Amino acid sequence: MVLSTEAVPRPAHRYRLPALLQDIRLLDLLELSGTTQEAARLACLSQPTVSRRTRLLTNDFALEVNRRRREGCCYGTSPVMQLLRLGCRAHRLASGVARLGTDVLLQPLMEDCHWLLPSPARFRSVASWLELVRQGVIDGALVSGLEFPGDAPPQAEDLELLPLGELPFGLVMAPGPTLPARPQPTVLVPNRAVAQGLHRALQQRGLPLKTAGNTCHTPAQWRQRLECSDWAMAFPQLEPDHWWEGLRRLPLPTPLHIPLWLVLPAGWRQQGVLAHTVDQLCTHPGLTAREGA
Repeated sequence: MVLSTEAVPRPAHRYRLPALLQDIRLLDLLELSGTTQEAARLACLSQPTVSRRTRLLTNDFALEVNRRRREGCCYGTSPVMQLLRLGCRAHRLASGVARLGTDVLLQPLMEDCHWLLPSPARFRSVASWLELVRQGVIDGALVSGLEFPGDAPPQAEDLELLPLGELPFGLVMAPGPTLPARPQPTVLVPNRAVAQGLHRALQQRGLPLKTAGNTCHTPAQWRQRLECSDWAMAFPQLEPDHWWEGLRRLPLPTPLHIPLWLVLPAGWRQQGVLAHTVDQLCTHPGLTAREGA
């Protein structure tokens, strides 16, 4: 199949997936969100409908569900399923839309990319993001260079990792009275298994940390935890900041600039919508040039 390299990004809400591929999309949304409730909300279907259709797909393709899996597809994959997912990707990209994944901290960078399909924000290991792109569940992933296992990006067959720049971080917390000589607030963070680099960077700045646990994924859930406590959260210093409007901003004891990388499938330059996405992210006003670049 030859895809157009002249694909012009279109509003994501105008994209219509063929009926033949809709159950694959449901399985992907379940993979990305982790719950049938959230997958149903994104697909505008009832939760029982999503459960029934994804269960049939799992049985038909003998997919192995392993919710404890740390990398890749918790709800299963196979060579045939990967081909079907890559077919969904081909249709998306040819239609001028794409689906990118990232976590709660980095998702605001994609807020104005109206050609990107909704994708629930979740913290995952870099290896997991790479595998989801490789399998075709998503078309790219925005990841933090702090989480690379070494000093350099990992080697990834059939994928390409692009450096975008660095993103300055500060703290946000619920509004409250300003207390003089107040000690550094406790910072709410994701599990160490998926944010070891962030843990290390904050601890180096003398900040006490509290792990949010496995039930805190969406922006609304993180915000609720902040508003019910005197905890803070590390967050990008972006303007305007619609996601966290009304929260109080605090500086970090010493500046923190997180290097950002975009994971893309090999051959992305031949896909107009992915090339356009790279251009938009590279020129985002919130990013600064990488040190030594």
